Amino acid sequence: MRRISKEKMQATAIISGLLAVVIFNVFFIFLTDDAIKYMNEIFFVTILIIMIPSAILDFEHSRWINTINDQMPTFVRGISEAYETGLTLVEAFDHVVKSNVVKKPLADEIKRITIQMSWGLTFEEALKNFKERVASPMVNRFCAIVLEASRSGGEIRKVFTATSGFMEEMREADREANANMRPYILIVYVAFAVFLWIGIILLQSFFKPLEGSKQLLSSLSIVGLKEYNDFFYKTMIVSGVMGGLMAGKIGERRIVGGLKHSIVMVIAGYLIFFFLVPPNWVSG
Repeated sequence: MRRISKEKMQATAIISGLLAVVIFNVFFIFLTDDAIKYMNEIFFVTILIIMIPSAILDFEHSRWINTINDQMPTFVRGISEAYETGLTLVEAFDHVVKSNVVKKPLADEIKRITIQMSWGLTFEEALKNFKERVASPMVNRFCAIVLEASRSGGEIRKVFTATSGFMEEMREADREANANMRPYILIVYVAFAVFLWIGIILLQSFFKPLEGSKQLLSSLSIVGLKEYNDFFYKTMIVSGVMGGLMAGKIGERRIVGGLKHSIVMVIAGYLIFFFLVPPNWVSG
């Protein structure tokens, strides 16, 4: 569990994309016949190469931010209580860390704030740095409230006391919102499962029996069963990717947060299709 910088996320996405493009082109340049034969599998692998590294980093960074958000109400309450005992602001921050009121990774961020203030940075500057590093909605709200109170000449002690309860209410509201969104994420998975079921039924119970009837099949379409097979494989992969991104937007309000859902859907969909509707190179 660690902070992943935006630059590292962007670099990982670019490198993954370039690697996928290189692998895709290598197959078509040096293995043209095999590339056409295994087109669906190449498409499947390149999509995973693009998504998996970014999904891992995003999941790690998301855990880091969520852990900080969970501890923010405790942190603010600890600062308020320490401040009430007569400690200075820097001492109150230091006390919260040393007394284990909060744990890593928030404790590390608080240490950074106290070190920056001890080096001569103002409280506002250190808090702005903290806000930019974490960049979560909860931390942004907290910093905005405290900074505004500091600029307007308010008493910081009272601000921390009032903010403590507000932070707990905000975190509880976030948990409730996430819980309310889970059924909608489930709907995305159910919709993808329905698509798989319909695709399998069409291929096995409709198009496959018609394969022997060339005249009837040709009147329906100019393509054969293998082309339909390829079509459903590619559509399944695209549907899995888009459905996962939609689930991320619904559940976490972040499209990137849906990469893990996309990976799960694409892999599950491919395995189900592979065993129930084998690709053309397996079925001959």
